[in-house]
Amino acid sequence: MNVALEWGGGTAGWAWALLVAAAMAWHWRRSREAAAAAGTGRSPMALRALGALALALAALRPTVAVYEPQLSRPRLLILVDNGHTMALPFGNGVPAAWRLRDKGPGTRLAAALDWLSRQRRALDARCEARFYALSDRARGFVGWEGISGLQASAAGFHPAASLRDVLDDIGNEHPERAWLLSDGISEPDPELEKVLAELHVPLDVIGVGPSRREKGAVFADLKTPDFAFLHGRISVEATVEASALADEVLELTLSKLVSGSWTVADRRQVRLRTDFEAVCASFTATAQSLGSERYRLEARLSGKENVKAIKEFRVEVIRQKYRIMYLAGRPSPEYANLREFLKADPNHELVSFVILRNPENPAFAPDNELSLIPFPAEEIFVTTLPQFDLFILENFSYTRFRLPTAYLGALKNFVASGGALLVIGGENAFTLGGYRGTPLEDILPVALSEQVPDFRPGLFHARPAALTHPLIQLYDTPEESRQAWESLPNLDGFTQFQSVRPGSTVLAVHPEARASSGEPLPIFAIREYGRGKVMLVSSDSTWRWRLGAALDWRIATFYGRFWTKAVQYLTGSLDLSKVKFAPLADRLPAREPAVLRLRVFDEGFRPAAAAQTALAVLWTAPDGAVREAVPRESGPGSYTLELTGLSPGWHRLKAMARYRGKPWGEDEVRFEWAQGLPDAPMDRKWLRRAADASGGTLTELSAARAADLLERLSPVREQSEVKRRLHPWASSWWLALALALFLGDWALRRWKGYP
Repeated sequence: MNVALEWGGGTAGWAWALLVAAAMAWHWRRSREAAAAAGTGRSPMALRALGALALALAALRPTVAVYEPQLSRPRLLILVDNGHTMALPFGNGVPAAWRLRDKGPGTRLAAALDWLSRQRRALDARCEARFYALSDRARGFVGWEGISGLQASAAGFHPAASLRDVLDDIGNEHPERAWLLSDGISEPDPELEKVLAELHVPLDVIGVGPSRREKGAVFADLKTPDFAFLHGRISVEATVEASALADEVLELTLSKLVSGSWTVADRRQVRLRTDFEAVCASFTATAQSLGSERYRLEARLSGKENVKAIKEFRVEVIRQKYRIMYLAGRPSPEYANLREFLKADPNHELVSFVILRNPENPAFAPDNELSLIPFPAEEIFVTTLPQFDLFILENFSYTRFRLPTAYLGALKNFVASGGALLVIGGENAFTLGGYRGTPLEDILPVALSEQVPDFRPGLFHARPAALTHPLIQLYDTPEESRQAWESLPNLDGFTQFQSVRPGSTVLAVHPEARASSGEPLPIFAIREYGRGKVMLVSSDSTWRWRLGAALDWRIATFYGRFWTKAVQYLTGSLDLSKVKFAPLADRLPAREPAVLRLRVFDEGFRPAAAAQTALAVLWTAPDGAVREAVPRESGPGSYTLELTGLSPGWHRLKAMARYRGKPWGEDEVRFEWAQGLPDAPMDRKWLRRAADASGGTLTELSAARAADLLERLSPVREQSEVKRRLHPWASSWWLALALALFLGDWALRRWKGYP
């Protein structure tokens, strides 16, 4: 222990002390001269001098400082990554001395904390350590007690955000150096170098985890459209993580399933330069068929057959517009109303022809002088036919125009290749129109009657036969649909048929009439032929439904519902899935919650309103246990699933939706949680980048020696620290002592009789 005297009076105190000393010296000299002149001898001046000294010391404010020797250790910042990947196994190669409780090396975080605890004595003797855990944010700890129980976070490692938290917490107390224990697997962060520069200290990085990568490639991300327009382009973006394939050429191929075999749609080649590389590639394909198109992405080494990664997905292909050809044999209320209805829909692109003059009608002028154009049969049945999605043939007589049979064969091929055909009857159609025995009869849902004429006039009420078919269930509930059908006005006229073809679906029948084969006579029937569909309507009087709607509110929307859904059904739009999971990558981050996304669309493939949507999701775990996952609405028609309590292995999710009370669709997705991650090595490239940006070093945990790292700190210095300070001359008692001395001097002089 050392004692030192400190003066706190400053310049003013010294000036006052000198003034007091000068005054005392002058007074001393004058007193001696006065005593000599009077012959009284020297008078006592001791008490007066002590009083003056007391005043001088009060002005100088001396302080007694008591010192004790102390050791000054440099400050060290210890940062521990506790992101979700630090919960992965440390991997092979960990020293046997680190195996935790004889159960293997444990997690990467456990290995890092175990290494730190073994260096505790050296750290305490060499530096003042301050601890922080880093994930999406930073969390500070005081002493070793807090850091010892650290657990891995469910969030990823965000370097810039967490380091900024550290900077805000330490303020102006900058350490000399910093250590970072991490596996380097972090979220993308372009501001890393900027934040490290703000830290103003070298960062010594200690890599945690296996240093060698497994050879291979996985799809880390995949972006596809929810749906695409027919004949439009489909854009696909994929990210492939390739490891231990440096100097190899990676070939990425996008294929589409066509007629049961995979056909290459696009291809990319990338030369890999590093041991670990994330390759981003974009592909394009053309949507060529309505419905679900299946695609496959492959990643393989160029010139080698072994496939490194495969990812399959599907895209729902819809029509941007329904292209409709409408050919009517004569003007009629059916043609006028149906044409007006179809044309009013902006999603319909309608081309219509109506026969106003038949070949047998006399003309008294050449065709080029008439306002009516000749019937463009070749253009309709041959040239432009493949451009349309739906062909409507209403009350049209084939024999009247003496058309080649090949035209009807073209119509048959059009349906077989995916087109839709709607045949509406009348007195000039079917058997009377000359279709018996032609290619058109081959694709109809019925066999035509031998009777000529086959059209029967008279009012009747169509009776639904296929009660569960979407063209019958037009309303939200079966009861509403039944009541609507019962409230419809009567139709006028129907066609007699021979029989119903096997595989056809009869939607509605005549309440009394029978086909020649004895079964109920179909009024509405459908049939699938090849890749397309054919619909038969035996009466051209559905316009009566539209006019009758003005008299009964229950059927006010029936006509529009029926023909809208008929167009969608024939063109395949009703078969498209309107419930769809977003594509998943091969590798899901080994963290919770696992986030999946799901979308629900309405009839027009717009986002379905949440208020009208009921969504249920069943989650099947690897052990077969089934539970319900609760989707959360994240946007119009968009839902997010956050899964917790995941176990390693394959998981399956099945989503089922109801829209406006009706079954709307379902989708299913499978994923393997933590696939590939247990062997994911530390990212040496990122670790090296962080060390170089701050002027630090990179060392792997298995080879790290605390003594070598601590040598980079400044040496421990010995310094004295003031333990306490005494201020005896700054109290009021000291001034009282000075006054007492002056009073004592005055009293002594009076008693002794000194002047």
